[in-house]
Amino acid sequence: MTSELLQPWRPRAGEWDRPAAQHLYRRAGFGARPQELERALGEGLAPTLARLFRDHAAPELRASIRPLLATGDLELLQAWWMALILEGGAPLRERMALVWHDLFATSNDKVDDVRLMHAQNELFRTRGLGDFRALLRAVARDPAMLLWLDGDTNRRGHPNENFAREVMELFALGIGNYGERDIQEAARAFSGWGTAGRSFVFRHEHHDEGDKTLFGRTGNWDGDGALDLVLEQPACARHVARVLLEAFVAPAAAEEWIEALARVLVQVEWRIERTLEILLASRLFFSPAARRSRIAGPVELLAVAARALDASLVPKRAARLAADMGQALFRPPSVKGWDGGRAWIHSGSWIARHNALAGLAAGARDVAELDLAHGFAGSDESLPARVLERLLPEAAGQAPQAELERLVAAGGDDVRAAAVALVLTSPEFQLF
Repeated sequence: MTSELLQPWRPRAGEWDRPAAQHLYRRAGFGARPQELERALGEGLAPTLARLFRDHAAPELRASIRPLLATGDLELLQAWWMALILEGGAPLRERMALVWHDLFATSNDKVDDVRLMHAQNELFRTRGLGDFRALLRAVARDPAMLLWLDGDTNRRGHPNENFAREVMELFALGIGNYGERDIQEAARAFSGWGTAGRSFVFRHEHHDEGDKTLFGRTGNWDGDGALDLVLEQPACARHVARVLLEAFVAPAAAEEWIEALARVLVQVEWRIERTLEILLASRLFFSPAARRSRIAGPVELLAVAARALDASLVPKRAARLAADMGQALFRPPSVKGWDGGRAWIHSGSWIARHNALAGLAAGARDVAELDLAHGFAGSDESLPARVLERLLPEAAGQAPQAELERLVAAGGDDVRAAAVALVLTSPEFQLF
């Protein structure tokens, strides 16, 4: 039975408004263009949710990277993914791929193979909304992951514990839900797993055939057997639930939320898409605790701002700007991924965020007329309300509106671009 928290949200008259629709688009994808938001407000919640779960991916764009992989140019791969995020037509799928890239953090700085990084990214894209159990097993065999966590050096008699440790600590269980003996025995189970060229290979001569004891159970476990035992632990569903809640609801997920979503995950046989269908339609997702509770990461911040302005942002430039702000795609800082939260807005990155967003405001195609009110540019006196309606409707009547009114009263050249820049660079806009 679904928890009360996860029961469908039935908005009363007036509750399905611009802030609610923006909240959904920002979390389930990378924001909405003006025409998408207007359509959502006109059609209502249920049709909008259904559309977000329909994949309208552009196959030509997705395939466009293949002829370029031979160059070994990571910037091209970063730009390609930013293009899929900005224009690819499958925002929820790309959002989920970004979540898995952060969880199963793998960096080209060590892998040093753009083809392998692309293959792992496609793995997150093709399996990211499917069965988490299948995704975990596929990640365990992924050549980029094996190189990243030293799978090739894990051999009988000299086990390398890196992958086994991260499977338990970061990927599937979380600290406190396993012991050092479990890591040691799982490392033996994974011995012999490695790479040959750009493919997974099992080297029987390097595999430890002896009995191993994991989570109190003894047997001649191999790597698949070890993963099965990990997935059977009650902590695994809770861990995955926490990951989803922190990505889609709020960074400090309450234990009550975690338990409720973990039950759903198991009930739907670990299918991520079905779990998200329940979560994104829930009372919890639309609750005050969820709204504007996360500090936006650089990639989502740029994408949301560009889409809200209906601005054209060159993908290669967007990828570079995101890297300047601390999120270089395919180069997470460690196996823990990006710290996120307040780490996104330290003194150095804040300057980069400000400059990137101010530049976006200056270059937006409709800033000159600031066509923010359903096709009517309007007067400067109404400018503060119109800017907020487009970019930050929940802040109407609050501090940003007062600052906008002072800006407009002062006059000057390019007041429209300045007004947009003021909102985009405000602390309030950084909260999604």
